[in-house]
Amino acid sequence: MSEVQEDKSEKARVLPVRFARKLWPELESMNLQSRLVGAGDVLVFVTSAPLAVAGLIWLALESDLSRVWEHWGMFLLLGGLIILFNRLNYFIIIEIRKDRYGSADGSLVSAILWSGVFLFGVEVLWLAVLAVIVQFGVTWRRSASKSARWSLLRNLAGDLAVLTLAYLVAVACYLGWGGAIPFPDFSPPMMAAALGALGVHFLVVLLIWAGYLGYSIWVQKALTEPPDVLPLLRFMLLALGLPFLALPFSILLAGLYTQAGVGIYFFLIFGLVLVALLARRLSWAVETGRQKTRQLERLEQLGRAILNAPPDASRLAEILREHAPQMFPSGKLAIWLHTGEFLLRHPEDWEPPVEALWEWARGRDAACAFLAKEALPWMSDGDAHSPVVLAPIMSVDQAQPIGCIYLELRSLAQPWDRASLESLFPAMHSLSDQVASALYQARVYQETLEYQAAMQELEFAGRIQASFLPNELPILPGWELSVTLLPARNTSGDYFDFIPFEDGKIGILIADVADKGLGAALYMALSRTLIRTYALEYGLQPDLVFFSTNERILQDARANLFVTSFYGILDVHTGALTYCNAGHSPPFLIRAQDGGRVESLLPTGMPIGVDEDAYWKSAQVHIEPGDVLLLYTDGIPDAQNGEGMPFREARLIEVAQAHRHMSAQEMQTAILEALHEFVGDQPQFDDITLLVVMRDRPA
Repeated sequence: MSEVQEDKSEKARVLPVRFARKLWPELESMNLQSRLVGAGDVLVFVTSAPLAVAGLIWLALESDLSRVWEHWGMFLLLGGLIILFNRLNYFIIIEIRKDRYGSADGSLVSAILWSGVFLFGVEVLWLAVLAVIVQFGVTWRRSASKSARWSLLRNLAGDLAVLTLAYLVAVACYLGWGGAIPFPDFSPPMMAAALGALGVHFLVVLLIWAGYLGYSIWVQKALTEPPDVLPLLRFMLLALGLPFLALPFSILLAGLYTQAGVGIYFFLIFGLVLVALLARRLSWAVETGRQKTRQLERLEQLGRAILNAPPDASRLAEILREHAPQMFPSGKLAIWLHTGEFLLRHPEDWEPPVEALWEWARGRDAACAFLAKEALPWMSDGDAHSPVVLAPIMSVDQAQPIGCIYLELRSLAQPWDRASLESLFPAMHSLSDQVASALYQARVYQETLEYQAAMQELEFAGRIQASFLPNELPILPGWELSVTLLPARNTSGDYFDFIPFEDGKIGILIADVADKGLGAALYMALSRTLIRTYALEYGLQPDLVFFSTNERILQDARANLFVTSFYGILDVHTGALTYCNAGHSPPFLIRAQDGGRVESLLPTGMPIGVDEDAYWKSAQVHIEPGDVLLLYTDGIPDAQNGEGMPFREARLIEVAQAHRHMSAQEMQTAILEALHEFVGDQPQFDDITLLVVMRDRPA
């Protein structure tokens, strides 16, 4: 392995990289990957800039301003269309190697541009040139790092070379093959000349970017083991090919303009706007889905790795390096503690402003985001930066910040807006919770080493388990919630959870592992994590949540335990409750009408962890104003008094009906008091969980 590293390091000292360091001395202090990528940006700029200058000079010599004045109205309209379609571009983001992404984007600008060239001449190209230069200036001001700015310079030189040389060579061929401006008709000779020009355009673009493609292939081979260039080739093919998909439409636009006038031209343009808008929305939908899927996968892998790692957190930094960077889009990621210790710094040669940032972030308890145009509170005004997302690491037991996660994002296909940054909050909070849980686990483990060996595992598991339960009840307008969990031992196999969704919906979960003690608590942690993960993935489909959880548990766990569970999604506006019951004690729905009539929400399938082929059906009930939903584990009806008589469901219903006009908290207190009075001094032999959901009566 060391020989491979030495060989790769030697490759980094070749002549092109040495040349790039003369223009960008900071390359010397970067890691191997950043050094090679940065050198490529410098080299492409240096080689493309002369082509861009030559192309601009050629375009200036070929331009006739009289054409612009003659058709000034259409030139203004074409300029507006270029701006519009630039904002409606579509894109695909591809991982070309570990931690490195490329964005292949395209738009219908080329079709608009070529239609203008076919109709009015090469003067139309100045519109695109100006658009590229203006966009470069705007983005340059927002770019904080030299890496981003060299990337912008690379793209500027390449884009200008393409917009001038590639088009001018293609137009020269078009005219040489008998083509005419304006495009006269759809005759075979004219069509052949136009299509040939588009083909020449594509070939010249390939030649302009050939050097960058070759260098990128060399870098890909140097940085991947074993060498794998297929992802890069796929990306380059998409990056170069996407903009050309719409070029044949330019011939249609030009021909119809000539033969039918400006009306039919803009009628087709309107259709292209709709197509571009749809393509852009699909691009965002695909990318959002890809990100969420990747985040869920990495969170699951991270959680599994943390659970399987030594409890002293000795491998936490290593696990975070392996899983955390791939969780988010391309960018910089740092995780550190208030002690100054870095758990992760990606890339390793990056120095985030930890001290100033922590002074500001230590009083925060929720994630926050800053756009590139917004000032960072911990930095001096005017300092350029990329979009930033920040999330505190909260201690499990004291709910105080003990560290911070700092994510600085590169703009790939599109600039980040507020909504796209905030869409990363759930993943950031989940990562923060995983780190906090791991750190808490390590701290508890260290403390338990001082106690007797018999109490170590119970003490450790009890504290860890407490971190999985909600810290507070959600506030639901028009509803009351009350819940209690009384473990029979230091640890519990019972658990409950509340999972918030959009549009006024919330998931309500109660479950019971069929055992007691440490084993049940660990099994509870696994099942709770899986149910919550799949609940966030499948949303309002509780049957799929149970099916996926059951499948994963049977694949990964070998404890011969099972879980009874009730999971429902409540619409707080309508009172609709869509649920699945996996062999759990039937919750009771006590109606406000009909003298407190009781409905039992019976099981819709077997317990989780029994049969790999099991499936569950969804059911739905409506909770009307004044109704009460009573969820519980079997520790309540199975509780016994001194004579061995169980409390039973009938007595539970009787107490609940007698107190249905009270608040949720008062009903819960009444049930627990009745239970304790019935049991007396008998020891509790099973975990007890009671959850009361009450819909307010109308005023």
